[in-house]
Amino acid sequence: MFIRIIKVYLILSLILFNNGIAQQFIGNGGIIHDFKGVVKADTFKIEVKDIQRKINFEYGLSKVCFNITHPRASDMKIELISPDGTSIWLTNRNGRDTGRDYQNTCFRSNGFAGFIHQGIAPFEGEYIPDGRFSFLNNGQMPNGKWKLIISDLREGEVGTLNYFSLEFSENPMPNQEASPCSFENPEGCKCDSKSKNCELLPDLIILKKFTEQQIKEYPKDDPYYGGQLHFAASICNIGDGPMETNGMSEWYCGDKKVDSLTKCTDGTYARQKVYQRIYTKNGDKLTFKDRLAGTNYFDDKPGHNHFHVDDWVEFRLIKEIVVGKKKTNKLIAKGRKVSYCLFDSGVCSNRDNLCEEKGKVYGEKNLSNYGLGNYTECKSKKQGISVGGYDTYGMLYEGQFIQLPKGLKSGEYILEIEIDPNHIYKEKDRTNNVFRMKVPISKQE
Repeated sequence: MFIRIIKVYLILSLILFNNGIAQQFIGNGGIIHDFKGVVKADTFKIEVKDIQRKINFEYGLSKVCFNITHPRASDMKIELISPDGTSIWLTNRNGRDTGRDYQNTCFRSNGFAGFIHQGIAPFEGEYIPDGRFSFLNNGQMPNGKWKLIISDLREGEVGTLNYFSLEFSENPMPNQEASPCSFENPEGCKCDSKSKNCELLPDLIILKKFTEQQIKEYPKDDPYYGGQLHFAASICNIGDGPMETNGMSEWYCGDKKVDSLTKCTDGTYARQKVYQRIYTKNGDKLTFKDRLAGTNYFDDKPGHNHFHVDDWVEFRLIKEIVVGKKKTNKLIAKGRKVSYCLFDSGVCSNRDNLCEEKGKVYGEKNLSNYGLGNYTECKSKKQGISVGGYDTYGMLYEGQFIQLPKGLKSGEYILEIEIDPNHIYKEKDRTNNVFRMKVPISKQE
């Protein structure tokens, strides 16, 4: 079976088209090394050549495919890096805790099988990736080395990349459109009112479908996640402007200012003060002001190696009880405030109902400044979430859990997720920052 697949792809790779018809390139596979306390990212390359035009919304990267044999798909973070250094996540720790393999899995911006994080291993079919093809189709010339980076982030299993391929064609992102509002085209941006002058503030919400589809209670005797409630959280920006943070190289170990990113005496990395950049529309121009906000730090845990904004979300488990004749909420357990790297892992669309809040679906048709912002990486100087973008943390990411108390009775509880629990950042609407969802919990012996 595998030999037949390879033969088909080799035949396809010999068919070369120009001036917009699909052109495909094939890369070799190899061993995916197991995690042994330190991440060993395996790099696989494809040489793209003889494409005579820049890649963008009209012509560009339209499909990525690969076949991976691995007993535990959720061990892997898989990225694609273009010749100009731009990278996106294709899939990051998806497959739950028991799913295996990627069997002839393809990624398109409009994959008919849905989002990869909603899929079930072995992921046969075409999926929407965790990242955005629009970041790669950014006007660059595509000729050169493209790299598939596979990082195994959990010890115990070895895998193999059998092949991977890239396809370039016309209309590479049929479900995405270039926005009329951008930093290069500020006259296309709009205020929420009839005024021509306004602050373009973000508005952050939790996308309920992500959490509903990725939530699991682990029994006390589970060897990895004993007595934990794990869940995904996806933060979406449905506001008028981007959620953007900027660092100015102001590093601190506690209250002591240091010259640069360094390790402090307690073994942690220095924190950097960050500023929230707030954009203002002044007629046909965009200006901005920076306001002091929180901090960020370098996260060197496996699968990260980038900068996280501190205290971005907090998780709570609540029980509704009756005191006298009134219902009240009792706090049962709390997760630590979790730091996130902020970037656009996905984009809202009115074609689906993913970005929904209070019965309203948000996307390109009803977000006035849809697409404003462009955040591809979690850098120390700049990161954020665009208008209509969302940032997803899956249920097996670090910190995405609440430890259930010993002796907890079985019954119905409420999971609460709050964005920006310390109220540091300025938003258009803070009343929708808390997400609540009923969850059944087993008795904790």
